Amino acid sequence: MFLNSITALPNWLDHLIASDQHFTLTAFAIMFALIFIETAGIVTGFIPGDTILITVGSLAGAHHNIWELFLAIGIFAIASFLGDAVNYWLGALITTQVAKIPWIKKYSHSNLTDEIAKDFHPKRWLLFVVLGRFLPFIRVAVPLLAHRLGFAFPVYLRMAAFASVLWSASIVSIGYFVGHLEIPKAVTLTIFIVIAVIAITVLRTKKFRNWILTLFTRK
Repeated sequence: MFLNSITALPNWLDHLIASDQHFTLTAFAIMFALIFIETAGIVTGFIPGDTILITVGSLAGAHHNIWELFLAIGIFAIASFLGDAVNYWLGALITTQVAKIPWIKKYSHSNLTDEIAKDFHPKRWLLFVVLGRFLPFIRVAVPLLAHRLGFAFPVYLRMAAFASVLWSASIVSIGYFVGHLEIPKAVTLTIFIVIAVIAITVLRTKKFRNWILTLFTRK
């Protein structure tokens, strides 16, 4: 059932984009669940969290509804924060108990976590937590590494809350600005696709990933 729901996600987003109606409570509940699952589930990083945020923001902008903007920011920030809190403990359990399962090892980014943990700079936690919220390939590793290195849970929660609010507010607001311009939907979709392709291309380059990793390690 869960997999069927995930595979239906693109169709649901298409329906949401095609609709000129304001968001319903059901739509907000689905958005909350998607972001929470993407953040809390160690192997659910394939859910396009950033895409969902910017799409919802653009739709709120097209509706010219500032309250939808604020509500979306709040919902995504809370979902992200709660997901991080759960993943701090759930991720540790999964990686220690079932990390030997090949597909879990692949999607849990355990190799990346090992690489960062080897020489992590203890004074760069805030940078790691905040920047990690914006980078898909780092995002899952953040709560795992925090637990693994014994980073205090209350302190981590404060940083995660700040990062979640910043991430939600910035990404949703960018979408809202684009949607508020009343650009034709076809053009807006093209812009998002181009941005996504560029972002994915940059994120997948070894040089960029290595540069990001050096920000968190001792020099």
